[in-house]
Amino acid sequence: MKTSGLFVSFLLLAGAAKTAAAQGNGTVTFGGGASTQNGTAGASATAATAPSTEREPRGESAPSDQHDAEKAWAEREAKLNEASTLTGGVGLMHTQHAQGGAPGQFRVDFTTEFFSAGFLCTREFPCADPRNPNNRVQSDSADHIGGRLRLSMQVAKWLDAYLGTSALANSNPANRPSLLQVLGDSTLGAKAHGQLSNIFHVGGAFEMWLVNGTGAVGLDGSGTSAKFRGLATADLRGAEKRIPLRFSTNLTYVLDNSGEVVAATERARGAPVTRIERFGLNINRVDHFDIHLGAELFAAQEKVRPFLEYHVLVPVNRQDYRCRPNNSSADKCLATDPFAPSTLTLGSRFYPWKKGFNLTAALDIGISGVGFFIEEMRPTPPWMLYLGAGWAFDTQDRPPVIRERVVVEHAKPAGRRIRGFVHEEGKAEGIGGAIVSWENHPELTSLATGTDGRFTTHELPAGSYVFTVNADGYKPGQCSTTIAGVGASSPPAGTAPNQLPAQAGGDVQLDCVLSALPRVGNVVGKVKDLDTGLFVSGAAINVVDVAKKELSGSTDAQGGFRFELLTPGEATITVDADGYLVSSEKLEVKVRQDNPIELSVKKKPKNPLVAIQQKEIIIKQQVQFGVDSAVILPASTGLLTEIADVLLKNPRIRRVEVQGHTDASGAPAHNQRLSEDRASAVVAWLTAHGVASERLSAKGFGDSKPLVPNVTELNKQRNRRVQFIITEQDSPPAVNPAAGAGSGAKPAAPTNPIILP
Repeated sequence: MKTSGLFVSFLLLAGAAKTAAAQGNGTVTFGGGASTQNGTAGASATAATAPSTEREPRGESAPSDQHDAEKAWAEREAKLNEASTLTGGVGLMHTQHAQGGAPGQFRVDFTTEFFSAGFLCTREFPCADPRNPNNRVQSDSADHIGGRLRLSMQVAKWLDAYLGTSALANSNPANRPSLLQVLGDSTLGAKAHGQLSNIFHVGGAFEMWLVNGTGAVGLDGSGTSAKFRGLATADLRGAEKRIPLRFSTNLTYVLDNSGEVVAATERARGAPVTRIERFGLNINRVDHFDIHLGAELFAAQEKVRPFLEYHVLVPVNRQDYRCRPNNSSADKCLATDPFAPSTLTLGSRFYPWKKGFNLTAALDIGISGVGFFIEEMRPTPPWMLYLGAGWAFDTQDRPPVIRERVVVEHAKPAGRRIRGFVHEEGKAEGIGGAIVSWENHPELTSLATGTDGRFTTHELPAGSYVFTVNADGYKPGQCSTTIAGVGASSPPAGTAPNQLPAQAGGDVQLDCVLSALPRVGNVVGKVKDLDTGLFVSGAAINVVDVAKKELSGSTDAQGGFRFELLTPGEATITVDADGYLVSSEKLEVKVRQDNPIELSVKKKPKNPLVAIQQKEIIIKQQVQFGVDSAVILPASTGLLTEIADVLLKNPRIRRVEVQGHTDASGAPAHNQRLSEDRASAVVAWLTAHGVASERLSAKGFGDSKPLVPNVTELNKQRNRRVQFIITEQDSPPAVNPAAGAGSGAKPAAPTNPIILP
């Protein structure tokens, strides 16, 4: 028989119980559980599986049957917040409660345990040295770690079935072997419980302890043991004046046959197992009577539950075990040394968020029997730390509550609706999305016009109604009307047509006129030095909007500027600051908002790269592109800024042809397209930075006009170039005609083009 087989059987039993609960066999009551607080805890199975219906006339209370069903479900859900003991069954860490869950509820709990202490070998109780039989060990180092898994099921309102299994490991260098493992010891149990009153509960439990054999895989039938528990609980939450305390007592007789699993080993050795082995393998040679006392406090809406337990174990020599004279551990004997080990447990459970989920922390403290050992009983450790978690779940879902209300409505006098139309002054098209608020009736909800600009109110009684209308792009407006009552008098002379009181009968038509706001936008910006990042003050700013309206100004001490009332659309902003190249950017101006822009200006270079000659703008470097592409590299930004500066400051140059040239690598058709694309890319960059598009044109020549033969790599690099040919210009200034206006540079003689990639 294996532990896994026990779990499979248990799950099959759980499935059968769930099916029985779903079929509604008889009645299901909720008494005797952990959350019962009064004597009327029963509810029918139909209330637990079928939707509840409430017929509730206005002004009357809900029927009592509905109240009872809701109360029963609240108690059922409260029972999910219970956890299992170390062996199973609802309780604390070691002490079971004479209470359980609701039928169809399951619990899964896992707990780890740990301690590390040297207590098994002392001066008074030395241990045999496994390395030298003639030597005695007076100190040791014991380490223990383990895990326990439990599954519980509430089969009926009075019956709780559970199964647990464990895996434990102990290490102690003072023994051979030093590592002792106990894998698969299992407990199969059932607990019956009932309620005597609102406070007192009693019950009994039976557990079968299935012990794994030593040195083999599987259970050792001769070591099978049993426990018989008597349970009593006083839950003071059920008192007339609720007290958040619960006390439980367990009286348990244990038929302990665990000593049989080492009988073969002892016969082979000719001596009993050592004290360290007795502790590591959890061996007792006699029965024992266990007394458990437990107290639990409910705090923080029962989400925090500290508890205290006291456990006394009284040995009973049913087996008539006689101590052996050749005991290497020199333990005492029960016949001559009465012995009753005891333990105090301090712990708490926490229910942090999800219903049914819990965390546990507890500490066992050995009170007696820690430093005194008898051959018949397993030693008691000085302490043991437990950490665990559990989850309870319910196989039944809470049914929805259906409420029926009988509402008596009194007839109301018929009213009239107002049908409004919101539009711009002088236009017949409606304004959609306008918000219409009740000026003199703030208790009524605002309305919104449809896409056609119309709105309709609910039926209204006679009276005056004033509306405030707000719409994006329009000034706020008002419109009003009056619904006349029966026998109303005529309006005063001079009343506006749309404010005349509506006569009785039909809907009231209302015209709401709005005035449009100006469709303009603002430009707000800063000018800063491209290299230092500092803001530039006193820079001249020129703005030309899409309607060709031109505005001028200068930056303030913080480099800021602002221009208002610009026509929506693309605007060009140009900056001209002393000692800087002219910079120009384009900005999309949006209506009725501030449109931000930040402009960067570059200081004029000490050695200009651009100069104007009679028929060409000469550049001392070449525009850099990506390899075999028309993408301008960032390294050419400064050069192109200088070219734009020359063109912006020399309006006499009316037209420039930007020419692209390649070397002879590649097919002629490919080279032709590449040269055209590069020339167009330069034109696009200059246009985007303020140069009028009508002043520029792009033309590609491919490899048809080399400067030098394409016979070496250096010559090919010289042939890849961009040139700026002046095709139309006014006469140059009379003074210093060869100088590049605005550049401050002397005309430069043509130089060899800078190498392109």
